[in-house]
Amino acid sequence: MGGGKDKKLILNVVDNFDNPTALVKMFPKTYNRLASAHLGFGYRIISRSTPGGYISINCDFLYKKDSLVGYRLRPELPDKPKLRNKYLNWYAGKFEITENHKVKPYYHNRKSFEAPLDNYSGDKSTKVKVRAYMSPTSGLWYGGRGGWSMSLLPNRKHFLALEQSLTREIVMELMYSKNPATRLTAIEYYYKYPELFEESKEELDEWIEIIFKQVPRISTLRGCLGGQESVRKLVEEYVKLSVN
Repeated sequence: MGGGKDKKLILNVVDNFDNPTALVKMFPKTYNRLASAHLGFGYRIISRSTPGGYISINCDFLYKKDSLVGYRLRPELPDKPKLRNKYLNWYAGKFEITENHKVKPYYHNRKSFEAPLDNYSGDKSTKVKVRAYMSPTSGLWYGGRGGWSMSLLPNRKHFLALEQSLTREIVMELMYSKNPATRLTAIEYYYKYPELFEESKEELDEWIEIIFKQVPRISTLRGCLGGQESVRKLVEEYVKLSVN
C-alpha cells in the first residue's frame, strides 16, 4: 500500500521535474515542515514536504518578493534496505544516483541560490565550496555548536571547511550572499582581521549596517535551546570566540 503511494508520488515529481507551476501545487501549505525564512533583500525560502507511503519528498522554494526564482528537491528513500533498489529505479533518469546508492538533491536554477545579491559588483568566485556556502541551503542558523551532542551548526561547519582558503575578495563576496548566516560569518571574519580590508573599510561598514537592518534577528542555538537573537550582538560575541 505504502509503496504504491510512493511510486505515484515519485513518478509525479519526476514527470514535473522542471515544471515550477506544477511542483508548487504538489507541495501544499498543509504539509509545511518549516516556516518561511526571510533572507533579507526581498528573498525568502519556504521548505515544504509532500508525503507518500513510506517516504516524503521535500522541496525548498526560493522566492524574490512574490516570484519563484528556484527550488531544490530533496528526495527520500525508505528505511527498509530491500525496498531501496525499487525506489532508486523510480528516481533514476532524472535524479542523480550516487555510487553509495543515495539520491542527490536536484536544483532548478541553482544559480539563483548560489549567486551573490544583484548589487554585488566584485569578482565572483568559481570555487564550488564557496558557491555552495553562499546558498541558503548551507544552513540558516548562525552560531557555533548546539543540540544534545553539541555538534557544529551546518553553516559553521561549512565556514570552518573554507576558512583556511579565504581571501579578502571571497570574504567580501560572502557578505553579499543570499544566506544571512553566511553574511554574518563574513562580517565576523572582517572584524577579526580588519587589516586585510583597510582599503574598503568605509564601504564595508556602511554595507554591514544595511545587512544588520535587513535581518535584525536570526536563529541560533544555546545548548539545546534554540531561538532568535540580535545579529549585531551575536556577531560581537562570536568575534571573541574560537569555534572548532
